[in-house]
Amino acid sequence: MEHTEIQRRVNELSKAMQSKGLREPSVAMRFECNKDIDVYLRWKDVTKTDNLFSSGEFQFFGGDTPEAAFEKASAFVDSLPSADEARMKQFMGALANVIDLGKDNGIEVEFLNPLQATMKKLSDNILTDQRAA
Repeated sequence: MEHTEIQRRVNELSKAMQSKGLREPSVAMRFECNKDIDVYLRWKDVTKTDNLFSSGEFQFFGGDTPEAAFEKASAFVDSLPSADEARMKQFMGALANVIDLGKDNGIEVEFLNPLQATMKKLSDNILTDQRAA
């Protein structure tokens, strides 16, 4: 595999990551002595706000050839949820946390019931969403 082909594949993977909604995607190929070839994917996880130093996510995909490593990395990116699905999952997680926080702090049921109804409606819609079909 020539340098230009490696660069093209790195660029394509970065664009694919971005299309999945991953922030600040970075793709690199590493060649090290006595090791498989690695494709290294890195991105910023905006859902982790508790610690600035752990806000990054990464994955390594090794192979005995550049093609094999790229195939594993591409399969991983292809398996990720769409950007819309990821945003909905993030929102639903935040909503669930708010509901739990309300319960833990004895918030009156009349404030929690609309939130729980919204959560149920969103969950039902996700299960029956036919837009992608």
